[in-house]
Parts: sequence; C-alpha cells; structure tokens
Amino acid sequence: MAHSPSFNSRPSARYAGERRWLVVIAALGFFAYYIASGNYAFLQAQPSASTQGAVAQTSSLRSARAVQPQTTSPAVEASVPSGEPALSAETSSATVAVETEPRQTAPVAEVAPPVAVQETSAATVTTTQAAIVAPVVAPASPAIATTANVVERWRAVGIIIETQGQEWDDQSLANVDAALAALPASVRSQLGNPALGQLHILVNSQGRALSGKQPYGGAANYFSTGDGVNELVMYPRQRVSTILHELGHAYNLRRVPAGNYAKVLIDPEMESFLAATGWQVLATREQIARSVDHMKLSYQYNGTFRWQELSKFDPLEDFGNSFAMYFYDPSGLKAQSPERYEWMAANLAR
Repeated sequence: MAHSPSFNSRPSARYAGERRWLVVIAALGFFAYYIASGNYAFLQAQPSASTQGAVAQTSSLRSARAVQPQTTSPAVEASVPSGEPALSAETSSATVAVETEPRQTAPVAEVAPPVAVQETSAATVTTTQAAIVAPVVAPASPAIATTANVVERWRAVGIIIETQGQEWDDQSLANVDAALAALPASVRSQLGNPALGQLHILVNSQGRALSGKQPYGGAANYFSTGDGVNELVMYPRQRVSTILHELGHAYNLRRVPAGNYAKVLIDPEMESFLAATGWQVLATREQIARSVDHMKLSYQYNGTFRWQELSKFDPLEDFGNSFAMYFYDPSGLKAQSPERYEWMAANLAR
C-alpha cells in the first residue's frame, strides 16, 4: 500500500530551496520591468521645504538688490572693511605740481551713493539631490551708457564729467559721484577758479589733460589750471578719500591765477590755515608774490601732528589731506589733529 504524506508533513529541503529561487527571480523580473517603464520617481531625493524656501529667498534678495541703488554714505563707507586708510597716512601722493603714485590694484568692494553698480545675477542649477544657487558674474556694461544720469546730474550744477576718450567704469564713476556728494553745496560750488569756467573731471591711466598733455609724464592724480581750465585728472578706480583730496586742491586754489599755485600762500584763508597748523613759509610776501611754483619755496613745520610722505613737506598737500579727512572721516581727523578739525569746521560749511 502506497504511503500518503499527512497534511502536517513539511516539503523536503530541496523543494523549499527551489521555491525561494523562484521568488527571487520573480522579484528581479518585476524590478527590471518597473525600471524600464520609467516609474521610478520615488528614487529621486526631493528638496525639503526649508531648502526650497532658502533658494527662493536668495533669489528674491538678489533681485531686490539688483534694482535698488546702494545709498551708503561716505561716513558709513569708512566703516566698510575695504582696506581704505583712515588718512593717518597720505590719502594721495598727488600734489598740485608733483607727479603722483596711482593706486593700480583693484579696490575691494568700495560702496558709494547713489549709483547702481552692476550686481551679479543668479543661475539655478538642479542636481539629483537639491536645487542650489550658483552666482554668475554679469558681463560688464559700458559705465557711461548705464550711468548717464550721474553725468547729467553733475553737469546741471556746473561740474563736467568728461566722457570722450576717458576710461570710466562703474567703480570710477561711483567713487567720483560719492566724493562730490560728500561735499555740501556751498563748498561744491567753489571748486576751481570761477574765472576759468566749470570744473572738468577726467579719468585715464595716462595722466592726460583735456589738451592731451601729460603734465607729469604719465599716470597721475592732480588738479590743474595750467591750461587755463579747471581740470581734475584721476587714475581709474581711485578711492573716495583720494578723490576728495584732489577736490581739496580745487577748493584751496579757487582764488589763484591759472597755473600760479604759489600765490595761494598769501591768500588770507590759506595764511590762516598755515598759522593754525604750524606751518611757516621761509619767504617774504613779496618773494611769494613773484613766485609761480610753490614747490620752489622753503617751509618750516612747527606743529605736533605730521602726515606721512609728501604732506610732511608741502602745506598744500596738508590742506588736501585735512580737507579729505574732514568730509570722509571727521571724527578721525578730530582725534588725530584737533587744530585741523577746528579750522575746517570754522571755515567750511558742512
């Protein structure tokens, strides 16, 4: 009689093993079919709600900054970590009649009112993990084309920003704009000798005046009336404090005949500055009146505070430094040289 297994009996080990392999093969086949059908979106990591929000916020902030002009004042600018000297050293090596040493390194993030400097745009890059924002530097646009309003605004008050044949860029124009804006209208209206017409501002790396001449043979920052024109020539991308220094020369020489800079030493205002700060001109008034180049005269300094470099020896450079620091960092000037601060406060309207 044949043996019939009971319902409680277990299949052999061989049969169980074969069944497990069938299950594995079936699962692999189903998985392969599922992949081939394209229904595998569940494999992609989705960005979290917080990540999506961060991307949207970054984009909106960049958009807002791109359309809003920066309005940092010169006083605030002094606190920006841009490497700007506090004018305890020479703000500019430029003199009225001495070749300068231009700053040729690119400045770091100097901000200035009220020009909208080109902002970077943002491109969104998608990965299998999350969306991220990668900054892309926008191509530079011609500064004059994008900031013609700045040129026209200063032209309306008698200051000509020359564009023909010059090397303006966004930074150069923004810094000149900031320097001019830092001056009160009462001072700004007295830049240069009024008998010589309007003040012309040029930016080029050859130190060329409107006539094409190079008074110092190359790159220079200077104010000049040597051609019978009020000209302020700057190397590209100079700092606001350096531009203010040269504007100080334009103000200081406003009552001096064209190209005759020595005459400022017998101007009552300058005589007052010399007395207040400790300068003595080692020449009689008659000798000064016969002089043209102030650098050919001798001076003695008896003050307690000393600038560095050229301003140690030249009272016109001292005036330019004091003027620049008074409008750029007045508290710094007051701390370093109270007598210079008090003189500026008494003689220049802020």
